[in-house]
Amino acid sequence: MLEETELLTRLQKIYYGMARFGPSTMLDMLDMATSLFYFSIQRLPAIYTGISMAMSYIAIMISELVFGNLSDRTHTRWGRRKPFVMIGAPGMAISFTLVFTPHLFLAQGDLIALFLYALVTQSLFKAFYGMTMTPFQAWMPELTESEERPAVSQWQNIANFMGFVVGTFGTTLLAIESHQWGLPPVLVYMILAFIVIQIGGFILPLVGLKKEGKHIDQPDLLKDIGRALHDRDFVGWILAQGFLSIGFAMVIKSAFPFINDYLLFGTLEFVIFGAELLLVVFIFFMIWRWMIKNHGKGITLRIAMIVTALSLFLTLFVQTPLQGFLMIAIVGSGLAGYYLMPYIVYADFANKDEILTGESRAGFYTSFPSIPLNTFQAISVFLWGFVFSLPEVAQVPRAPSETVTLGYLYWGPIAAVFILLAVIILFQINIDPDFEALEKEHYGSIPGEDEQEDYADESGKW
Repeated sequence: MLEETELLTRLQKIYYGMARFGPSTMLDMLDMATSLFYFSIQRLPAIYTGISMAMSYIAIMISELVFGNLSDRTHTRWGRRKPFVMIGAPGMAISFTLVFTPHLFLAQGDLIALFLYALVTQSLFKAFYGMTMTPFQAWMPELTESEERPAVSQWQNIANFMGFVVGTFGTTLLAIESHQWGLPPVLVYMILAFIVIQIGGFILPLVGLKKEGKHIDQPDLLKDIGRALHDRDFVGWILAQGFLSIGFAMVIKSAFPFINDYLLFGTLEFVIFGAELLLVVFIFFMIWRWMIKNHGKGITLRIAMIVTALSLFLTLFVQTPLQGFLMIAIVGSGLAGYYLMPYIVYADFANKDEILTGESRAGFYTSFPSIPLNTFQAISVFLWGFVFSLPEVAQVPRAPSETVTLGYLYWGPIAAVFILLAVIILFQINIDPDFEALEKEHYGSIPGEDEQEDYADESGKW
């Protein structure tokens, strides 16, 4: 356990959690808009677009693993986590700008050059995102006690969904304003505003938060992995989140083209879409948080995911904006439950490990899951490329003379199948550790760290 147990003030919880607003805005717009920007506007073939997006997930996988564990072993006058944020945040801002400005560097019509540019710039952004946000998130278990994490996570997820809504409006503006080679001034101003929000959001946490965990002089990554993989619940969670990530990556890449190209949303309908999504998310944050407090994370997540999966089959039947709004409300309610979970779950696994070993490995528990998670997401966007390369025989409901690929109908059920596979796994694992029982069992009964490790080796699991 950490020696210092002073709780964060409400203001500190807010500005630590809300620091995710800028990065989430950039990440969500990148995830939603790259398929629109490169596939729909720049006419890069779907399979090339899918490959470029997939490689960016490989980049963030490597970045999160390297910088998460590097921040565990780094010791500077500014602490372990802060230097990575100070370097990574400006890199994230620059690379985000590059993604949407190929016209500054390439000749129009060169598809191979455009493909390589999309691949490199997206990968750079994801690498800097991992360099910044993995150490920043690994800071959470060191800043908070277990009882504080739902509140901090709520602010993080408010920031995430505000970022999603702003990113959605940004993508809408991109769809409305950008129809040819080049970037209109209004989009340049929008990107600059995102950069100010992103950089500015880190200032208060970097200046106002000091608390960190015990320094690990010589961490053994293979030993950390071996210890974690002995935890059946951790392995099950990794697998479940992997299947969830396939479904959610499909949703994120497909949702905007679905409402823009298939349902033909106009500007007013996009405004309603964003407002509705934000309202639904806020309401269900409260509902799911109440359920977590009273019934636990496991049952809450299972219910949320079942609701999400069933609602995604509606893409086969939705024909009007009103039906689209109804589907968005149901999907948004379920997604709110999922997005409330990962930060709490990984922080709890890190806290569990710290109770059992006496050392903080928050960076490991934030970074190691990036390997399977981003691998699954890379598979998902590869799959997206094939799904949106299906024959263009589906009629657009509001313009029957126009046709689009069958992928606009099938992406929902395909995503739902992977989410339901995750639900099956969630029924088999426990993501609600009893910290009091763990402390009672291990403190006092285990005299020292070496004996704890011997106990782990002999028992075969923690």
